[in-house]
Amino acid sequence: MVKEFRLKYGVEPIIHFLIWGSFFTVLWFQASTVGPFRKQDGSIYPPLIWSTTLSILLFYFNELYLIPRYFAQHQYKLYLVLVIVLYTGIVLINTGFDHFYAISLFSSEKEPLFSELLLNCLSKSFILSLSLGYGLSKNWVKSNKLQQQLIRDKLVTELKYLKAQINPHFLFNTLNTAYSSAIKNNDDPTADIIEKISGLMRYVLYESNEDKVLLEKEISYIDTYINLQLQRLSSEIADHVHYEVKGDFYNNKIAPMILIPFIENVFKHGVILSKKPEIAIVLYLNSETLVLETKNIINNKNTQLNNTNSGIGMKNVRERLALLYPNLHKLEIHQDNLFFQVRLELQLKPSDI
Repeated sequence: MVKEFRLKYGVEPIIHFLIWGSFFTVLWFQASTVGPFRKQDGSIYPPLIWSTTLSILLFYFNELYLIPRYFAQHQYKLYLVLVIVLYTGIVLINTGFDHFYAISLFSSEKEPLFSELLLNCLSKSFILSLSLGYGLSKNWVKSNKLQQQLIRDKLVTELKYLKAQINPHFLFNTLNTAYSSAIKNNDDPTADIIEKISGLMRYVLYESNEDKVLLEKEISYIDTYINLQLQRLSSEIADHVHYEVKGDFYNNKIAPMILIPFIENVFKHGVILSKKPEIAIVLYLNSETLVLETKNIINNKNTQLNNTNSGIGMKNVRERLALLYPNLHKLEIHQDNLFFQVRLELQLKPSDI
């Protein structure tokens, strides 16, 4: 960590400074010996500074914005269009400045517009090539680090599952026995509850270990969980719980168990026996954007916010969102004196569709 910090904030800026200093020196030597400014002492510096500034803009705008925002998110066609527009715009601006302003102001000699355009095309192509090489390498290193982090987190999670495996399986088998007993004694309500709990455990134990699961299975898990919560509540309280699912979720995939912590939080903090719960859970798919909105009444203003921000479950889901959906999610949490609201927007990757 210390070595990485020193490289990023110590060595790397020096390397960039040396690169741009060398680039400026090469331009100065070229302009002072070949270009129309060679006979004018001091006249070459304003256009050189302008050209270097545009080159810096081309390099860093591509490396810091276009590559992470579009190329890294697999939007290759849009990235190609934007980088061509950026490159062409900077070449034309640089050429126009040189031909119609700098040369006429600082030099008595003239140079054909085509020659200046060709020179700027060559120099900016070199800069763009450096930007592509540096930006793509940096993006690859970042993606590789994230992948390694995901692998480590998965190994830790699997180890925890292995350590606790005997207890869930024992409970799962016990539930099957209880279900058979309830059916035998014609206790349908109890059998229904046991069947739903078994379904939840089956999903967690056997189906949610994949990197991605079908979105309809995740929603089915949420349906079962909410139905169980409603069954344990009185009808007066359950009538004030609004749950709605909209959109065509079939053939989409999502990271498993990424939504349920928000829904668990609603029932954990939103059910107050002395008040109407006024719980709302809405889940819908808009194009490639999956949206989850929750709203619940709160009893203590500080309790829920603290639990949401620092609780283990919510902390884990924030970290999973950052690792699995970097730059592809937006989480908004709002709390006032009465209500606690969450809105999660999740951009499904092309591979998830």
